[in-house]
Amino acid sequence: MHALKETFDQHGFPLTTQQVAQFDRYRTELLRWNKHINLTAITDEDEIIHKHFLDSLSVLEHISLKSGDAVIDVGTGAGFPGIVLKIFVPDIRLTLVEASKKKGSFLKFLILQLNLDQERVYRHFDKGASSWSNQKVNTEVLTERAEVCARNPDRVGVYDWVFTRYVATIGDSAAYCLPFLKSSGKWVAYKSGKEIINSEIDNSTTHLSALGGCVETVFTNSKLNRGYVVMRRVNTME
Repeated sequence: MHALKETFDQHGFPLTTQQVAQFDRYRTELLRWNKHINLTAITDEDEIIHKHFLDSLSVLEHISLKSGDAVIDVGTGAGFPGIVLKIFVPDIRLTLVEASKKKGSFLKFLILQLNLDQERVYRHFDKGASSWSNQKVNTEVLTERAEVCARNPDRVGVYDWVFTRYVATIGDSAAYCLPFLKSSGKWVAYKSGKEIINSEIDNSTTHLSALGGCVETVFTNSKLNRGYVVMRRVNTME
């Protein structure tokens, strides 16, 4: 575990003793479950740290997650980036969307093992009501298709952040990612390769606009060959 902590430190993500233990347990359970269900093609322990954990966290070099932020990870698979972000920033409210029942079972088991199910209460100031209220922080798993979730009135317009880290294109994801966002929310799509990013943006611009969204900016991380396309809702912000 000392090596795990050193690696995170070297990349600018210092961990507490509890977080080191959580990431170590995460890696162990990922490899154990992966023998029975297809969770990841990456089975080298060091590569899991770099290509899953640090890759998931690297977005925090460009954005800030605040206490109480509502975060939804669409198509999370084995919990990337959502659970990784939750371990590092424990006071976010996290929703994981994964259609596979088997992967959903892994996520629910992992949440219990990492103690991410414990409710934490934080103070939230409601500007409209000019008052403070207590809100709970927790982690939930939705084992259904994102298209179904996006039509649920309880899910529409309630998230500060939407994250996607899968192979579907921005254009194909827009119809079910944009509806989750609050008026001030942002959707961050993890992408690899400059040419792929430029192509996806070009091909999705018209579709995004028709759905009331647009690309706000693109961040890049050359060390990981990773890009982050940040999108927002236009019709509620302009």
